[in-house]
Amino acid sequence: MQITAPIPRPRSFGLAHKFGLMFEFLRSSYLIMLAHRVRYMVGVLNYMTYVAVNYYLWESLYAGIPKGEAPGGYTLGEMSTYVSVGWIMRSAYFSNADNILAARINKGEINSDLLRPVSLFLQFYGAALGEALFRAMFMALPVLILALFVFNIAPPANVVATVCFAYSVLLAFHIFFAINFLTGLIAAWTEKIQGFLWAKFMLLQFLSGLLFPLSYLPPKLEQLFAWLPFAGMSYTPLQIYLGRVTGDGLRNELVKQTLWTIALLWLCDVMWSRVKRRLETLGG
Repeated sequence: MQITAPIPRPRSFGLAHKFGLMFEFLRSSYLIMLAHRVRYMVGVLNYMTYVAVNYYLWESLYAGIPKGEAPGGYTLGEMSTYVSVGWIMRSAYFSNADNILAARINKGEINSDLLRPVSLFLQFYGAALGEALFRAMFMALPVLILALFVFNIAPPANVVATVCFAYSVLLAFHIFFAINFLTGLIAAWTEKIQGFLWAKFMLLQFLSGLLFPLSYLPPKLEQLFAWLPFAGMSYTPLQIYLGRVTGDGLRNELVKQTLWTIALLWLCDVMWSRVKRRLETLGG
């Protein structure tokens, strides 16, 4: 790649102004999603299908299990609620930030982002927030309403579980976004990462506990995966929803999820600083 002069650094603005600009990216992302009504309708249908397939799959699996036995410690009602709420929750915070970021780096469009008076991280973070807001209102909520009419989904275990679940889902969004952002930055070192993105998509469903609870794994693997940040995207919120963690256990899970969120967001800032210096040296 040809060496060019460094990209001019944008004018520095105060923190309040930067977050105001981030809000504009949030608003823009929300309005763009709102304009694509067909995509919204297809999205509702897709996630309703995910919920239905997993719900009936586990119902069929439990039909062959003697009564009184609960594989992984989950009753059929708990397992049905687990997979249903898990996919509904994922419909709210899912985004393609990794794919979009990688494409902008590979095409050199990242140069225009560098000239804006707000960091790339805040640009993508604002856009992800806007998309999550839209998805929560127009995908997750309709799917939840439909699912409640069709399937036997239990409510949160209690009031404490409800509040903690809401906080845990907020952290799940940030963990998912941070992992996506970090993945997209890999494009600064390699031209094609589509295969890696697909592998990551499938692997996260397994490591996060979305496909099945991590308690189905051997004890040592369960303990390992439960301590990784991926569990914070599905397994931890769903454990809280079902009331399977309480007291000190609940506090510890939320602290662990919070610390992983902070660590990953910090890593995003560090990695972006390195990528930015690389792009400025190469001229995009």
